[in-house]
Parts: sequence; C-alpha cells; structure tokens
Amino acid sequence: MGTYRTLWFSLGLVLAGGVIALLLVREPTGRGRLAPAGERPVATLLGSLSIVWRNPRIGTGAVVRTINTAAQFGFLVFLPVFFTETLGFTLTEWLRLLAAMFATNIFFNLLFGLVGDRFGWQRTVAWCGGVGCAVTTLLLYYGTLAAGDDFAPALVLVSLFGATLAGYVPLSALMPSLAPEHKGQAMAALNLGAGASTFVGPAVVGLFLGPLGVQGVMWIFAGLYLASAVMTLYLTLPEPDSSERTTAAVPVQGSAEKV
Repeated sequence: MGTYRTLWFSLGLVLAGGVIALLLVREPTGRGRLAPAGERPVATLLGSLSIVWRNPRIGTGAVVRTINTAAQFGFLVFLPVFFTETLGFTLTEWLRLLAAMFATNIFFNLLFGLVGDRFGWQRTVAWCGGVGCAVTTLLLYYGTLAAGDDFAPALVLVSLFGATLAGYVPLSALMPSLAPEHKGQAMAALNLGAGASTFVGPAVVGLFLGPLGVQGVMWIFAGLYLASAVMTLYLTLPEPDSSERTTAAVPVQGSAEKV
C-alpha cells in the first residue's frame, strides 16, 4: 500500500473504532455522572491533579505508570535506526517485529489480568512488570546484537518485551483501590502517567542517546523499570477503619438462620 495510503487506512481504523464505541458499547455506568452530586466540574478537574500529592500512593502509582510505557515510546525514536542500520534488518522486517511486539502485548494483557487476580496486583506489577521489563529490555539489546539480522531470535526477543510490558496491567485495578472514595480522580492520575510517558520516553532518548549511545539508553530504561518495581512495593491497599472491621466481625442477628 505504501506509507501514504497506510496513513489513510489508519485514519479509517480510528474512525471505525470511534463509531463502534459510540454505537455498540452500551455500558450504563459510563453513560452517567460519576462525580458525587453537587461536585463542580472544575473542582473535579483540580482534584484529579491535586490527588497526586494529596495521596502519595496515587502519585507513586502515576510515576510507575509513566515508567511503564516510557521505554515503549522511546524505542520508537531510535530502535528503527538501530535495527535497520546497525543490525541490518529491512524496514519491512522491523515493522513486522514491531507488530509482533504489540500483538504479544495484547494477548498477555488478558493473561496478566488473570495472574494479578491469583498472584496479587502489587506483586504482579512489581515482578512481572518492573523486573520482567528490566530483564527483557537488556535482552532486547544484547540478544539482537549477538544474533545480528537473524529474524527468528529478534522475533522472540521483541515478543518477550511485549509480554512483560503487559505485567503492568493490574495497575489499572490497583490505582482506584488506593483511593476508594475518589476512584475517578485516581484513574485520572493513572491516565496522567500514561500521557506523561509519551514525553518522558523520547526525552530520555533525546538527552542520553548522543553521549551514551543505544547501550546506555537501554540500561537507563532497565534501571527505570527496576525503580518502578521498588516503588510498586509502596502501593499497599488502605486498611479498613476500626468501625468497618468491627461491623465485619459482628454477625448480623438472624443471618445464620437464613443461611
């Protein structure tokens, strides 16, 4: 199709996705107001920003979310040149590798949702996401450098990175649970982190690719992933207050007979 027609085709896909969301996604909760009654829109917007420092755990979660896809957006800046000029892949081969990375990520998004429910949201994000991405980031560089322009090893390595990138999926469930009374603001902070990653990733590449090269940038991203794993340990769910624990501990009269 060529690059120009591909852009037009992509626009068509975006429009189709919008039409599907408007006409076929009939989820009642999202169609109504989520903010508490009487809360003004401007106050809600400001609260979505201030919760980052009002609730340090939410702020930490936003930073973790920023690190999550920072490397992904940074890779798009310099890996095409690395794969085509240094390793010797064609542009078409690189695009197929990129497609494999995201296809694997989509599948493992579902898998890590299940893993998070069994293994724990926090531990899944820390180990499968943070530590996993740190390891696969370095493998992606050193493994492809050792294999050269061999497509099969490169396919495995980019797929491994895409898989571990999905290890951060439980963060979407963990964040609103950290602020049960302000779930909308917590999700806004999560989205803020996601948006910030589109700037942070290319900024890291822009600042360090020149002096440190591809190897140095890959180590920086690996270090950021390890830092996010440590920060995730701070994202503990709030303990229920004493009144809630007392209520839960005292059985309701007559409930035993009904059961």
